[in-house]
Amino acid sequence: MPAFYELCLRNTSEEIQELAQEIGWERTNCQLNTVFLEASDWGELKKKIDKNRQDADVLVFKGGDKELNRKAAGDTRIDILLHPEKGRKDSGIDHVLAEEAAENNVAIGFDFKQLEKSQKSRTHILKHWRRNLKLCEKYSTPYIITSGATKKYGIRPPRELAAIIESLGYDGQKAVSDHPKNRGKSRKNRKRQIYA
Repeated sequence: MPAFYELCLRNTSEEIQELAQEIGWERTNCQLNTVFLEASDWGELKKKIDKNRQDADVLVFKGGDKELNRKAAGDTRIDILLHPEKGRKDSGIDHVLAEEAAENNVAIGFDFKQLEKSQKSRTHILKHWRRNLKLCEKYSTPYIITSGATKKYGIRPPRELAAIIESLGYDGQKAVSDHPKNRGKSRKNRKRQIYA
């Protein structure tokens, strides 16, 4: 049986960690130093990356802005570009961004919380997810899905999140196990390169 990894929980309390393990997550960012970045321009984002990269196990940029999505996808120090479609009329990703993210090993993150709280209809968001997954598969861009839980009852079992990806026609196993697992590995390799 594969191990499941939830890397983008917003609440990392012990209570959340215990529940996550009960429902099937082997590892969460409760055990890692995950840093979420938000910025209004490239200069601000670059400063935040420089400030946090050394100490962070997983560096997540909360996307949405077209230019910043592209800059994050082109920066090897970013691990996950989370919800690039947030606040946009389009899906937030095009073929150039998907290819750049693949080259730089930046995973595209799909945030279940967006389905629950977004002003957009669920069908609109899922349509964008399907398009983004198609681009991720075409260019071998890693992708993950997260519950984005802020409260105990917001966390979802890994098989439920995988089923959402599978309902869109793609491999849910990659989104909850294979690609998230590799986020930690890439960080270990990065530390070796920094200190070598």
